[in-house]
Amino acid sequence: MSDVRPVSTDETKPRPASLVVASAGLLRRLRDPATRAILILVALAAIGYAMLWLGWRGAARTVLVPLQSPWLMSGGLGGLAVLGMALGAWSIHLGRRQDAEHRAAVERLVRDAVMLAAEVRHRR
Repeated sequence: MSDVRPVSTDETKPRPASLVVASAGLLRRLRDPATRAILILVALAAIGYAMLWLGWRGAARTVLVPLQSPWLMSGGLGGLAVLGMALGAWSIHLGRRQDAEHRAAVERLVRDAVMLAAEVRHRR
């Protein structure tokens, strides 16, 4: 006899409760200001890249160089500015987040050291 048992249809259906729990976890993550900031900065970077692409496409379709300048100025330089701003802000955001984690780790270390010193003092 084999140990294989047939799969019932109840086990293959997704449970609505797990979907509710998963969506609640997603909503909790979206309420975090850090996650929202990263999403906004990613959207800004995508917009900057799209501006660069549209500027290049417009300039590539135009044969005369003087008529390419508006495409390059508005799409190219504007897109480069938006993309640079988004990536720079993203770098600053990640640096601040790492600094906050470092400060929290140092505070935990100091708190543990104070508790250890208090325990040693009381045992004497």
